[in-house]
Amino acid sequence: MIDFFLGIFSEMFQMNMRDHHDMPFAMPLMMACLVGGLVGFIIVKFVVKEQQAEQEQTKSMH
Repeated sequence: MIDFFLGIFSEMFQMNMRDHHDMPFAMPLMMACLVGGLVGFIIVKFVVKEQQAEQEQTKSMH
């Protein structure tokens, strides 16, 4: 699975991601920011949806 993603990123960035000497220094940090942002967005989206559902449930009880 890791080889699959490294192959995709190698083609996308036009560099050998399997060789750590070929990548720029900050590339792993940038990729971690992108993944963290995506995961954070998904978590926040679900939390907001859950809070809205609780508010609707509370309103329907009263």
